Amino acid sequence: MEYSKFLSIFALSYFHLMSNYQFDFIEFTIIQQHSAMKVGTDGVLLGAWAEPTISADVSLNILDIGTGTGLIALMMAQRFPSAQITAIEIDHDAAEEARENVARSRWNERISVVECDLRDFNPQGKDYDLIVTNPPFYNATLKPDAEARASARHCDSLPFNAITRFAENHLSADGVLAVIYPTNCEENIMLGIATSPLCYLRICDVMTKEGKPCKRRMACFGRKASPLVRESLCLRDSSGEYTAQYRQLVQDFYTKLN
Repeated sequence: MEYSKFLSIFALSYFHLMSNYQFDFIEFTIIQQHSAMKVGTDGVLLGAWAEPTISADVSLNILDIGTGTGLIALMMAQRFPSAQITAIEIDHDAAEEARENVARSRWNERISVVECDLRDFNPQGKDYDLIVTNPPFYNATLKPDAEARASARHCDSLPFNAITRFAENHLSADGVLAVIYPTNCEENIMLGIATSPLCYLRICDVMTKEGKPCKRRMACFGRKASPLVRESLCLRDSSGEYTAQYRQLVQDFYTKLN
């Protein structure tokens, strides 16, 4: 092989490798070399969709459970300029990477990354106006080989009822718990809510393409019962193009949607 051709192939391979390690959004960058869970559509959807019931103009307290790279925490900081955000993460490498991503952002003074298990987390009397989480959802029979990726993706590492118990104790009076999950794990979500005083407030069915069944669902829960708001979101139309609804939801984050 000619040396120049070798260099071209090497450069192209290096570019693809580094592209996997970094994801550029409009107002921040995610480094994801060591975190088990990379930037994905689920996290972006939840970060763009979840919102508190109280005015965003006040100084909100927001908690991101299982922050991974810090993606959702950074999206919350961008969307809510007065918010103070705490992002907790059990995996050491992911927590370190989240700290790096936060430090590189212009919101570093408003986001704190805490390395711990939710069940050991003590917010010292603080109540949250919004708790967001893209929780572990695969059961043990489907565990991937990589231990870190397994921990990040599995409901046995953090059962949903542990999340609802925390929310029960630490949501403000008008606070909201917002989650995204696969519809085939609906039973775990319903059981977690059934054993808590939280109520469904808002549900959004997510379809990857027009005419396809709903495989993802976003939901908001709170202490105070109110008429349930039902929504749907289709990411692509029948021709495979991104829908105007999806573009509008994520337009402040993605640099481009092809």
